[in-house]
Amino acid sequence: MISQACFTAINRSIYRELAKQGWTVDLVVPKILNFPSGIRNADPALPGDPPIHFLSLKGENPRIYRFEGLILLLDEKRPGTVLLDNDPVSRIALTVGQWCTANHSKLFCISCENLSLSIKNTIRRRGWKALPAAIFKRILLKRTKRVVDGIFTLNNDGKGIFIKERFKRVEQMPLGFDPEYFFPDDKERERLRKKLGLQKTVFAYFGRLIPEKGIHILIKALEKLKKYDWQLMMDEFDEYASDYNGEINRLLISSGIIDRVIHVRPDHFQIGGYMNAADIILVPSIAVPNWKEQYGRVAAEAMACGKLVVASDSGSLPELLANHGLLFREGNTDELAEILEKVLTNRLNDVPDPEKIACYAKQELSVTKQTQIMKAAFEASRQD
Repeated sequence: MISQACFTAINRSIYRELAKQGWTVDLVVPKILNFPSGIRNADPALPGDPPIHFLSLKGENPRIYRFEGLILLLDEKRPGTVLLDNDPVSRIALTVGQWCTANHSKLFCISCENLSLSIKNTIRRRGWKALPAAIFKRILLKRTKRVVDGIFTLNNDGKGIFIKERFKRVEQMPLGFDPEYFFPDDKERERLRKKLGLQKTVFAYFGRLIPEKGIHILIKALEKLKKYDWQLMMDEFDEYASDYNGEINRLLISSGIIDRVIHVRPDHFQIGGYMNAADIILVPSIAVPNWKEQYGRVAAEAMACGKLVVASDSGSLPELLANHGLLFREGNTDELAEILEKVLTNRLNDVPDPEKIACYAKQELSVTKQTQIMKAAFEASRQD
């Protein structure tokens, strides 16, 4: 298993699960990564983690980066199956795929892609400046198609894209959460609400502060609801870290709601408790020319905690919620404000039941479901 995401320990849950079920698993993880806040070392191995090989990652663009010493490691371990947590249209997929073909191994890739890979559609979205990148992708795609044995996609659009491109074995799966950390927890809710001084209806936003996540949409909607009692929980951020961070801080001040904001800083293993402390989890994503919501992991984790998720209808969010949450048209602050006002005044009809929300998430979106899908694909490939 080769994964940049497994740099963070909580993302290794699926591979701990595979190891528990009898698979011999080795992880390849970047030794360090460069973040806007500085260089960070990978999380150390936790009890139950498969053996981890911390390699140096050369380059930052997932289309062209490479792991130093990866081929030597593959020669040493001789895996029968390689799972690459990266798009198949990438240089690393081609390199690993060529190794797998030469050594009679199978290569599977995990892709979150949900935008057409055609040159025409790319130019329509991003303009002629995107032509060189679009051509490069098509060249890579033509070559990797021959050496990739299967793709796990995270959304319906991606599944359709890779089936249309005639890749072998395309399976859709969830980006599974770990039920050990995400579940309804009344005791933790009570403890954190007391600690944080949460006494009103609590809306919450968890995630990155980037324009496509739509935090500005959320703030403009909440500005319309100042006559009601509520609080907003959101991840702590540095207003000077980016222009957008500064914009969000100014919006919070100018909208007159900054005194209702509770900033929190949970780590990946604590965030489930903070979701339990909230009442409504908000996912206001918007599409931009080179991106639309590819999965919505926060929404899946929040539903696992039995929380009502109010999300935009952007990208894969409607299929992820599957009628177990509420949707508004992306970018529409009036629709979002109307839904939240109905929440505050108890005027919502057909509100999903918290137990049913949590049950749906556990059955369809957890690492257990992800493991089932992956195992079935791996076993089927051995019959090819």
